[in-house]
Amino acid sequence: MKIGFVVSFFDFRNDVRRVMAEVDKQHEVIIFGRPENRDEILRHLPKGLEFRVINERKNSFWNNVWMKLFVLFKRIPKSRHNFFLMELFKASHATDPAVRKKNYKIIQWIRRLPKFISYDTYLKGLNYQKGTDLSEIDQFVCFTAIADDFLLARLLHEKYPVKVYVYSWDHACKHICFSERAHYICWNERIKEDIVHLQHVPPAHVKVVGASQFAYIHEYQQRQAQLPRTYSFRYVYFGCAIGIDDLVKEEVSVAMSVAQVLAKTRPELTLVVRPYPVQSNWEVYQTLRNLPNVIMDDGFRTVDLSVKDGHILEKFEKIAHAEAFFHLGTTMGLEACFTDTPSFILDYGYKNKDGLSLYSFIHQYQNDRHLIDLAPQNAVRSERHLTEILKELNNPTYRLLNKQVQAQYQIKSFEQFSEDLLTP
Repeated sequence: MKIGFVVSFFDFRNDVRRVMAEVDKQHEVIIFGRPENRDEILRHLPKGLEFRVINERKNSFWNNVWMKLFVLFKRIPKSRHNFFLMELFKASHATDPAVRKKNYKIIQWIRRLPKFISYDTYLKGLNYQKGTDLSEIDQFVCFTAIADDFLLARLLHEKYPVKVYVYSWDHACKHICFSERAHYICWNERIKEDIVHLQHVPPAHVKVVGASQFAYIHEYQQRQAQLPRTYSFRYVYFGCAIGIDDLVKEEVSVAMSVAQVLAKTRPELTLVVRPYPVQSNWEVYQTLRNLPNVIMDDGFRTVDLSVKDGHILEKFEKIAHAEAFFHLGTTMGLEACFTDTPSFILDYGYKNKDGLSLYSFIHQYQNDRHLIDLAPQNAVRSERHLTEILKELNNPTYRLLNKQVQAQYQIKSFEQFSEDLLTP
């Protein structure tokens, strides 16, 4: 078969490239991407795969009006908090202060206006060009967030077989790109519940297959005995999670708080800090570098957002050998649960609970539902609470979360995941 993969964030998603290369062993893979992403896709294109440019967007008076109406009146997921946090995050990236102010104003209007245009209604109203070469494709696999609404509108209207892989555990609660006409693939049963409940997708249209990025956990489990230990000293590991410029300083302050409590309570332990890969300016972590009991784990950065597979396996090795893993809301906090290392989310250090705040980031829907609610004892509420936890890291209660998470997810190889992804 010829399988068409519609991609976004191609440089950042090493696991997606691995899946495509695996599928190409049994089928013929064609990758579709937007014109502005052409160079990054070609730079990371697995050998032997074909690339086709998406050419569906039509600049017309109707489309311009329709898109603006959808921005204002679109139906949003029931997890409003997460949706608006994502909107604020996107708005904050505007470099022009006037544009950023305008974006925030639009968000204020969206909060007030009624929500009656579904994503399906929006797609049906778009006029597309039919300029993309879709010849001989037997099945399409898209990844959230959807790379191109115009292409999806065409695929669904012309009744091509379309699967959408919900790439992350937080996508169902923060995106609006869910159509009742497509079929969805997700990580586990609880995330399937999220898709059905938050996005109004019929249960029969959602299938549990697993997580492509967890295939690296499978590789680590197969090779962990051969991997050298990175750090000879004892340490706790802190995974940075925030790419929002306005909040990074607050995350750094919390990390410094952990370092200071650690120095007083467990001076024999070092704090190893992993910067957030998507944070463009790592200079924001300089104050952490200056602390005597902090080591920065920053050797994995490349020329773009891609991370070498070897560095991904190293990440799991570092987590596995840590006394504990701390974070403010990251997939790494979930990944840590597949080791014997206790994983803690830090729930303090914020000054307010509104809008684009540290509290809002920590208490995203997926963090509350899939981590904090499962094990409230692993949510660190204050420096005093952190002190108590550090004194008894070997307490079995802190590893109950690991057992609960491991019971909910299937860890598959890239080969098995790729096969199951295409199974009807």
